Amino acid sequence: MTDKGLQYTEDYTTDFDPQSYLEIFEEPNPNTTRGLQTSLNLTAFHHAYASGIIKGKTLLDIGTGPSILSLISAAKHCDNIFLSEFCPRNRELLKQWHHGSLKSHFEKSIEFVLKLEGKSDIDVPERATSIRDKILGILHCDIRNENPFSPNFLSSVDIITSSFCLETVATDLASYEGCARNVVGMLKPGGCLVMVGSLGGTYYTVGEKTFRCFGMSIDELKSTWQKVGIEIISWYAVTRPEIEPEFTDIDGCYCMVGKKVPETL
Repeated sequence: MTDKGLQYTEDYTTDFDPQSYLEIFEEPNPNTTRGLQTSLNLTAFHHAYASGIIKGKTLLDIGTGPSILSLISAAKHCDNIFLSEFCPRNRELLKQWHHGSLKSHFEKSIEFVLKLEGKSDIDVPERATSIRDKILGILHCDIRNENPFSPNFLSSVDIITSSFCLETVATDLASYEGCARNVVGMLKPGGCLVMVGSLGGTYYTVGEKTFRCFGMSIDELKSTWQKVGIEIISWYAVTRPEIEPEFTDIDGCYCMVGKKVPETL
C-alpha cells in the first residue's frame, strides 16, 4: 500500500473511530482471525504477569486506546493505575467505562483472562471493579515529547505497559528510539516494562480509515530497547493470524518484558 490516503499521528485526533476499533477487537475468539489476535494479546499479558517478575505500586499504561485489555492481568500486580492516550475520543470512552456509563464492553475479555488464571467467570464484575478502583487518572499523552504529559507532569512509576502504540507514532528508527527513550524516562530505575507490539508492517485499518505504522524486525526492536536502557528479561513472538490484507500487513506480534537498568538516567 502506498502512503497516499494513509493517516498519520495527528490524524488520530479527528479520524480514529474507537467504536469501529472495538467492533474489530472487542472480543477474544480463537475461531476468528481478528478475535484470535485479541486472544493472543491477552494471553501474552497473562504470561508476562504470571511470571511473578512484575510488581510495583504504580502502573502507567501508555497509548491505552479505547480499550482496557492491557490492564486485566496487570491490575492484580499494582495498587495504582494511570491511563494515557493521545486521541481525545479514546480518552472520553475510557472515562465512560471508568465511570460505569459504558456498557457491554470488555466483559468477554475479562472472562477470557480469568479462565487463563483458572478462575470462574462469576468473578468478572469483581475484576472490573478492581481495575476501576485503581485508576487514578486518564491523561493526555504524546510520547514524541521528552515530557509526554506536558504541560503537566507525572512522577516516574514502577511499571509501564504499552501495546501497539510506538509503531503507530514512529516514522523511522530514529523516531522510534526517541519515543522509546521517552517511555523509559518515565520508569523508575529497576522498574518493569511490558511491551506488546507488531513485527513488520506498514499500515492497519479501523473503519474507513487506514493508519500508517512503522514495523520493525525483532533484532531492531531488541537493539533499540537495550540501547535506551532496558534489560530484556523475556521475549515472546508469534506469526500473525491470516487477517485480511486490507486490514493490516504486519508479519506478527511480540511481547517483551524488561527492566530499566539502574544506572540509566
